[in-house]
Amino acid sequence: METFRDALGQLMVPTGRFLAAVGIHPHVLSISGIGFGVLSGYLFITGHLGWAITCFVLSGLSDVVDGIVARTRGIASPFGSFFDNFCSAYTDSAAFAGLILAGLCTPFWGLGALLGTFARLLTWRLDGLVSRDEGQALRSRFPHALAGKGDRIVLVALGVVSGRVDLAMALIAISTNAIAFYRCYHLWRLASVPESTRSVRAASPSSPIHGLPGRPS
Repeated sequence: METFRDALGQLMVPTGRFLAAVGIHPHVLSISGIGFGVLSGYLFITGHLGWAITCFVLSGLSDVVDGIVARTRGIASPFGSFFDNFCSAYTDSAAFAGLILAGLCTPFWGLGALLGTFARLLTWRLDGLVSRDEGQALRSRFPHALAGKGDRIVLVALGVVSGRVDLAMALIAISTNAIAFYRCYHLWRLASVPESTRSVRAASPSSPIHGLPGRPS
């Protein structure tokens, strides 16, 4: 969830600042996430499950650190946010493909998890649909932030350790698709309200438009 991501982000700030200081570009970190995802998929196929999970975790950390580096260097941009999600799609695709090809999960749940992940990432892109503040509220509040990258990594790791990968992928498939549909519906409700009214209501965590509690601390 977003709260977990924020806490992890705080822990990774020193690393991000160091990488920024030595001149590492955030796009390099985003691309490295794809590399870790591909390596994770390969290791799943070859049966090196521990190393596969490690690489999948590293792909998630690169997804956190790239944003820190961008903000530290003052080069954060809408394209950077888009590119981050673009790379995440390939990262998860490679890891999930490895799980399917290794026979650790059925193609049905594996492809379902992959489709749900794509749909969830798609509903993250709200540019031009609502204001920046409204978009951030839609992304970060419960339950919109469920089934994120960290959640997916944890579920895969628990599934591998317990020998219940198919169950883990089923949970990912169901949760990511559910959140994607929920976001789409909520965005439709939000966009159907006049902008002047929406901006006032969006400022209230308990507004009827969001219908959700404030962001957890």
